[in-house]
Amino acid sequence: MTKWIMAAINTLALMFIILYVSVSLPTFTTPFYNYAYDKNGTHELIGISEQDLDRVTRLLIDYMRGSTDSLDIIVQIHGQYRPFFSEIEIAHMIDVQDLFMLGFMVRNIAILLFIATLLSGFLYERRPVLKEYAKSFIYGTIALIATLGTLVFIIFLDFNTAFTIFHEIFFDNDLWILDPSVDLLINIVPLQFFTELFIVIVALFVLIITALLVSCVVYLQRIKKAGSIQ
Repeated sequence: MTKWIMAAINTLALMFIILYVSVSLPTFTTPFYNYAYDKNGTHELIGISEQDLDRVTRLLIDYMRGSTDSLDIIVQIHGQYRPFFSEIEIAHMIDVQDLFMLGFMVRNIAILLFIATLLSGFLYERRPVLKEYAKSFIYGTIALIATLGTLVFIIFLDFNTAFTIFHEIFFDNDLWILDPSVDLLINIVPLQFFTELFIVIVALFVLIITALLVSCVVYLQRIKKAGSIQ
């Protein structure tokens, strides 16, 4: 029973770690942003140079990661120099940063739990414990697909509504409701940006989960084969 409890905690922690990796790869690196900008014609849309938009993007990423506490940046828009972020946008990004800080805390707890359960497993015989962990991950993946698969499908059907519900749950104000005719932030990351970002995150999550699932199945098959030979 103790081994199964540790295995369940280990699996849950690993799921959170995989989710963090899936979110952070496209969110905290510039390639996805550049892809979206090129696809949406963002430079021409808001009248900003590629160099200035790259500066804005890197500052935005640093801010979300907590590497800087300021969004002050002057850029040239349609030939006029101005701050890129308005007061409303900055106020909203403070809320966004707080949400990411909470995510980092959950990530750190998940990493500690994963390492602790993995190391404590070696207090038992190595192979039986890893066998239980592998089985737990397989069962956990099946449960995840069953519970979240439908939710992801519903989100894909009406992402706009899901996007609104997400903000109403995680934000206690309406600062996230920006005006594209005034606010530049909503022009560089419009709804289409978040739709494609969500697709990338789901794809990465499924890819990593599938790779680990196959590894667990192969490991269990080898254990079973070795046992039958003995």
